[in-house]
Amino acid sequence: GRSPAREGLCYDRRPMSGGDRLRSKLLAWFDREKRELPWRGTRDPYAIWVSEVMLQQTTVQAALPRYAEFLRRFPTVEALARARPDAVLAAWSGLGYYARARNLHRAARLVVERHGGKLPDDVEALRALPGMGEYMSRAVAAIAFGRPTLPMEANVRRVVSRLFATAEPESRVGDVVSARRPGDSVAAIFDLGQTICRPRRPDCPSCPLSAHCAAFRRGSVDAFPIRPQRPAARPFFRCVAAVVSPEGKFLVRRRTSGFLAGMWELPGEEADSLAVARARFRRGFPGAASRPREIVEQPIAGRRVRVEVYRARRASAAPGDRWMTAGQIERSAAPSLTKKIVREVSRAGADRRRIAG
Repeated sequence: GRSPAREGLCYDRRPMSGGDRLRSKLLAWFDREKRELPWRGTRDPYAIWVSEVMLQQTTVQAALPRYAEFLRRFPTVEALARARPDAVLAAWSGLGYYARARNLHRAARLVVERHGGKLPDDVEALRALPGMGEYMSRAVAAIAFGRPTLPMEANVRRVVSRLFATAEPESRVGDVVSARRPGDSVAAIFDLGQTICRPRRPDCPSCPLSAHCAAFRRGSVDAFPIRPQRPAARPFFRCVAAVVSPEGKFLVRRRTSGFLAGMWELPGEEADSLAVARARFRRGFPGAASRPREIVEQPIAGRRVRVEVYRARRASAAPGDRWMTAGQIERSAAPSLTKKIVREVSRAGADRRRIAG
């Protein structure tokens, strides 16, 4: 038979199929070269789930420092379910795409209410939780529960598309996922896509699967995956008021809609047109400076966002608004862009006081 830890290392006389050899080489490479990541050192489905949510649309390097801190604050699904939404968003601050945190929180409450605090172990039940979706449910099912399924994200799609020179990598799950080690198969493909089978300049000579790769044999690696045409990112404009009290506190307002709903931001106006954003801002903040103090450009959720920051001596606080120090904003559920603006405004104010003194 076969060792349960090494699919493809055969001790009988039957020849290995092409799929057996591919999976065997992939897992042997993973055993030698796998990256040591904290979520790979656990069998806790909750911890694995948290890591997958963080890694969706976020790099490993950005997720690493947040992962340990998040689990320290919310070590179990019950602890996360009990937490206040503000506390969850504050712990997520800096990772972006805050709907992920809100959905994770909502899902944790449902896991406690409907599943006794235990994450369900099959794809369909996982998919029913907020924020799971097709990719996340398959990733958690494979890695946390050993289900033989393949989550389709950018790295997986690229590796499998190139291996079989196909526009439909979803149809080749059985060719790459080991029935005995599905979680390791998925992690191996992730690592292969991030370290060797990269989008640009893939290191094909170092790839353990180059002998099985149809795109490599054809000399068409760069043609896969086949990408649909995407429209250029549309610009978006926001004008915000940095209203600072004599005590050095900033006026902040909680966003009520959009992917940043629930986050604390500097008050302002926004629009697809800079002229419209400015006109709205002038009506809402007539006492603001005539020219922006800072201009910040940053890609957010697939859009190019230009933020103009205006100093304002005073503004009428709306119901629910708060006054926070720069330190409080840094620790609060505020987007990283807001924190960046507050740091810049605080630094400029300190420089002016130092020069005046």
